[in-house]
Amino acid sequence: MRPRPTTGQALALTAVAVAALVFGAAFAVDLGSARPDPVPFDRTVERGITMADAQIARNREISVPKVEVFYSQYRYVVGYAGVDMAVTALSEPGHEQQFGYPLAVYVSDYSDKPVRCGESNYLETDVPPDWVLASDASYVVDGRARVPSSPAIVPFADRGDAEAFAEDCGGRVVGWERIENRSFDVDEAETVREQVEPRRERAAAAVEGAQRYRDRPVSVVVGRDAATVQAGVDAAPPNTTVLVANGTYREQVTVDKPVTLRGAGATLDGRGNGTVVTVTADRAAVVGFEVVGIGNQTVGNRSASDSEAWDAAVTTAYGNSDAAVTGRNASGLYVADLAVDTPASGVVLRGSPGAVVENVTVDGTDDWRDGFMGVVAMHAPVVVRDSAFRGGRDGVYLHRADGTVIQNNTFTENRFGVHLMYTSRALVARNAARDQEYSGVVVMTDPAANAVVGNTVSDSGAGISMSGSRSYVADNVVVDTGRGLSTNAARSLYERNVLYGNDIGVAASTVVPSNIVTENDFVANERHAVSGPGPLRIYTHEGRGNYWGGAADLGGSAGPTLSQPYSPTDPVDRRLHQTDAAFVLRAAPSVRGLRALRGTTPGFRRGSIVDTAPLSTPANPETIAMLRNQTQREAST
Repeated sequence: MRPRPTTGQALALTAVAVAALVFGAAFAVDLGSARPDPVPFDRTVERGITMADAQIARNREISVPKVEVFYSQYRYVVGYAGVDMAVTALSEPGHEQQFGYPLAVYVSDYSDKPVRCGESNYLETDVPPDWVLASDASYVVDGRARVPSSPAIVPFADRGDAEAFAEDCGGRVVGWERIENRSFDVDEAETVREQVEPRRERAAAAVEGAQRYRDRPVSVVVGRDAATVQAGVDAAPPNTTVLVANGTYREQVTVDKPVTLRGAGATLDGRGNGTVVTVTADRAAVVGFEVVGIGNQTVGNRSASDSEAWDAAVTTAYGNSDAAVTGRNASGLYVADLAVDTPASGVVLRGSPGAVVENVTVDGTDDWRDGFMGVVAMHAPVVVRDSAFRGGRDGVYLHRADGTVIQNNTFTENRFGVHLMYTSRALVARNAARDQEYSGVVVMTDPAANAVVGNTVSDSGAGISMSGSRSYVADNVVVDTGRGLSTNAARSLYERNVLYGNDIGVAASTVVPSNIVTENDFVANERHAVSGPGPLRIYTHEGRGNYWGGAADLGGSAGPTLSQPYSPTDPVDRRLHQTDAAFVLRAAPSVRGLRALRGTTPGFRRGSIVDTAPLSTPANPETIAMLRNQTQREAST
């Protein structure tokens, strides 16, 4: 039986509850029905374009049609890069419930502008477009005009200008009523969920293809046919194996032809002079070595080819470090069965699509500030699997490596386990990270359509930190971190994750809430959830919410969901799993009235999370039982 709370406890919680709710009401804004004027786009809450695409658009002077929407119950103007993105957002279920109805929708106006299909049919204009009401515009669709990631929908205030553009760049002219009812081919989070298995299958096919390099016939045996490894590579015909016999070989090697370099008890020692093996040929392989004596340089010299790219600084800083193996424009490179001790990086892959890294152990520096990355992959998709990374800065670092698969790896004592920058459509699956200084998995720079599935993060600064949009985050287990899950990624799906024993279970910080958060388990966290500014976040989908430790004790239901809603950000509800006073206070008439008022008044919704159908039992009962038993064992020892 729960002990009765003291009068002081109840009064203190009542004061917190009333103060928080009244404070929220001060920010209620009634915009009425007046039509506001457009604002500069950089003053909106921008949505709909990845940072990589935005950088490409700026670098190549591509014009991206934009939309800005004023909502009746949202204090900020929301800006969408792309008409398709705006229409998709406006048609989302529950969108009006959270933001109210659109008071005004403006689109870019290319009338009377020198607009054209430029190089590669990218949309170009020398004069920035004006604004026109979306309902008054004519749109050119299905033409050749493009923006960085998709075909362009180009709006015009004057239908004649739209028809003239269609004659030059192809397409047809339609009105707003056709646009707002159109379904666009935008990867939503549910679509990304369906892509998880195909991504795994493509990765498995890439690995199977690369593993065939192990079976190439031996043409040269170093120590018998050649005195040095480099001499063996130079002598070997293409599509054969250079076998390196037992021993230590103190040299640096360049592989410039499609051969397999395979060790048989061999150690490659670079004597601290830089990268040990550099691969510049397609379909090459480096297999079966201990690699030591790697140089300690983490920043190389910028090459001439880097100087024109918008990401030249990043490419220089992160893509030119010393490493055990570096692949440069080496399509299909296979790196396997290596034991690497490095003060810098383990494997660096630049412009090497289809490269595979498997069964590699990288032992980095004890202090991550002194070292660098286990694997760096840039400008092309790769596969990294079944490997272990200890120490150094990041276990796996990706930069513009769209479509990469990282699975079944372990990360220990890094800064970040997996670190995505400007990388979309990646799969991060079934990895285990512990003792990370900051995060087990971190996704930065607003990419799209990433999947983070089935990972375990423990004893780290944070668990999984997402940004971008349209991502799928599911079946992860995050234990004993500062912040288990960060839902910075918009229009994303978070399901069946376990957040156990963290300081904060989930942090909701998107200014424009648009995520689906359902069937997750929040147990034994200091705080189950915190929320930044923004309208009400509803963590329920199709009648099913999440399991919240403490909320289940409210009772009132014999079915799969509770009869009462639960708000992990409510000053009373959030204490249900911590103090018995909260149960008494929650039933007080004054608190019930304030909770009802908050549910109907837009101003009271600011910065809150509500689960309207919390689960009565965990979504992942076996995982929760295992973690509880483990906690009890640790407490008894």
